[in-house]
Amino acid sequence: MQVVRAVARFVVAVLVVGYTLLDELLFPLFRPAIRWLSGLQLFQRLGELIGRLPPYLALVLLAVPFVIIEPAKVGALWVIATGHVVEGVVLLLIAQVLSLLICERIFHAAYAPLMRIGWFKAGLGWLFALRDRALAIGRATAVWKASVAMGRGVRDWVRGLVASLR
Repeated sequence: MQVVRAVARFVVAVLVVGYTLLDELLFPLFRPAIRWLSGLQLFQRLGELIGRLPPYLALVLLAVPFVIIEPAKVGALWVIATGHVVEGVVLLLIAQVLSLLICERIFHAAYAPLMRIGWFKAGLGWLFALRDRALAIGRATAVWKASVAMGRGVRDWVRGLVASLR
């Protein structure tokens, strides 16, 4: 039982660290684009419109791109695992970018109506608690600490590169 638990913790730690690193590296790169798009009057109006939708219509609006984009991430991992690393990484990056630009924006705009759906609110709370526990397990490992240091180093290097190009 101890071995199974140790293996499960290791797998969770690797997955959480990998996903968090990907998210930490990509989100800052796209933050200016997201901020710029959010500032456009068209997207502000769309966000307001989405925020006024009935709860289940907001859920459908979120579910359609989510059902396409999120499984693509799992598919990308499968492609990587079958030996097609470059293709899998490209697919994973594309799916992550689309998730940031589409799903996350819709989720934030539709948050209020979605929280009026009891089962959705409860499920989201459960998922956030699960995520927090997985992150706590991951953050307690040496792998996490080394990955954070490496991620900060890469981020600082990219910032320096961008600054030198200006």
